[in-house]
Amino acid sequence: MLNLPRWQVIGIIAITALAALFALPNLLPGSVLNALPNWYSQSRINLGLDLRGGAYFLLEADLRSVMNERLTNLSDSVRGELRKNQVAYKDINLQGGNSVVVVLRDEAQRAKALEAIRAVDNSLSVSGSGDTIQLTYAAQDLYRKKKEVIDQSIEILRRRVDETGTIEPTIVRQGDDRILLQVPGIKDTTDLKRKINQTAKLTFHLVNEDVSLAGGIPATLPPTTTLIPTREGMLALRASNPKAFEEIQSANPRMTPEQTCRRFQPQCLPVLKRVVVGGEDLDDAKSTFEQQTNRPIISFTFNTAGGRAFCAATRQNIGKRLAIQLDNEIISAPVVQSAICGGSGIITGQFTTQQTQEQALLLRSGALPATLTIIEERTVGADLGADAIHAGTVAAIVGTVLVMVFMFVTYGPLFGGFANLAMSVNMLLVFAGMSVLGASLTLPGIAGLVLTVGMSVDSNVLIYERVREERNNGRSAFSALATGYDRALTAVIDSNLTALIAGVLLFGFGSGPIRGFATSLSLGLLTHLFTATVFTRMLLAVWVRWRRPTELVI
Repeated sequence: MLNLPRWQVIGIIAITALAALFALPNLLPGSVLNALPNWYSQSRINLGLDLRGGAYFLLEADLRSVMNERLTNLSDSVRGELRKNQVAYKDINLQGGNSVVVVLRDEAQRAKALEAIRAVDNSLSVSGSGDTIQLTYAAQDLYRKKKEVIDQSIEILRRRVDETGTIEPTIVRQGDDRILLQVPGIKDTTDLKRKINQTAKLTFHLVNEDVSLAGGIPATLPPTTTLIPTREGMLALRASNPKAFEEIQSANPRMTPEQTCRRFQPQCLPVLKRVVVGGEDLDDAKSTFEQQTNRPIISFTFNTAGGRAFCAATRQNIGKRLAIQLDNEIISAPVVQSAICGGSGIITGQFTTQQTQEQALLLRSGALPATLTIIEERTVGADLGADAIHAGTVAAIVGTVLVMVFMFVTYGPLFGGFANLAMSVNMLLVFAGMSVLGASLTLPGIAGLVLTVGMSVDSNVLIYERVREERNNGRSAFSALATGYDRALTAVIDSNLTALIAGVLLFGFGSGPIRGFATSLSLGLLTHLFTATVFTRMLLAVWVRWRRPTELVI
């Protein structure tokens, strides 16, 4: 058990040296890091929000608008299905924000109407009598939909805030309609708030050419049509009436695009509510430049389903205008000259290069299913983080020193030194692993590191006590070391694996500080398996080969 080939010894030493190399950037000053290669200098541990400060946001999702949009889509589908089945109706409208009411012209067609409605969605709850049919989604279905909206918003926020995967923000659900967002290391939150507030919802709609706005906005519009302001119209309104523009921005999402058009009269277009192709079918979006004019544009590519839908829509509507709507504004409304079946296109407008880059990022991340409103904002200062670092560092140092003293006193300078050296290598491997992963170190994470110190020497205690038992049973020094190590190894592996399972579950089901603790603890347990089963064995093997002991002082 203690006869290690030379290549294994060299491999263990090489792994330890690499760990020291990757942990080193955490100790180097900024002037030295700037002179090093970028891939190496960025291999550092990120400090969490509680250690280096950052931004704290509590966001509220506008689930009411999502439900209204869903009901609007339902009413459009029901309207089309009733026409398809030649069922006459007086009116189809939304009621109370949670149901759709259908009023038939002939009560005798009720059974035929119900059959057509079930073809749209068989899970709908149907009530009412006579010529009135009320359609409502089941409570369980509404809860599931709201949960999907929050979960999708969290994932999209994560892609937007941490596209590179190195910032490690904390994004968790709070209650039914709120999201907690913590981003460490952020001082200026302007860019972050812009990413949060922009839904980046891209949709394509046909312009309703039957509605004319030449004589002003009509009092009523067809139920299938709505008004959307153009990007040029909003820019002109911002220049001519800044107060009105600020009022619109502050009123979102409570003010709909149609309300904006009727109240402030910017340039608007009447578009059909039905979405031809949605941003959920986008496969990629990039910031680029137009070859002829060299102006910044956004190029996009649809997935297979989106490409087919876009091809069919353009083929069937040649000569009509197709409005490109992005975040409640029409970017452009070109006339369809021919079928576009390549699965890609471009978005042009009065963009700057930075705007196209940010917009492409948002489109790649996906559209937020609901508008998020910041209802609480806090900034954690660096001074508070420095105090936390000092307190955590003192606790870690005191705990480590006490453990090292205990091992020296209990097992002597030789075997106590082996245990303390293995513990130091274990901590080195932990720091190297966190540096390579770009993990965030939080105050609970420091607690996990201190616990890792205790776990590191715990395995050596098991091994040494087993060696003592074998020596007391009359075995020779070499036999006691080999047998004791061999028989204690099972207990060492079992104890570490069970603790590792707990750490993985904490990481999977926990959030925020709990994840910080689970990260450092789980990584420490993994590296400890290496130091306990491989590194310590190498130390004992080298010592036995060098000293050839006949007695053990342990």
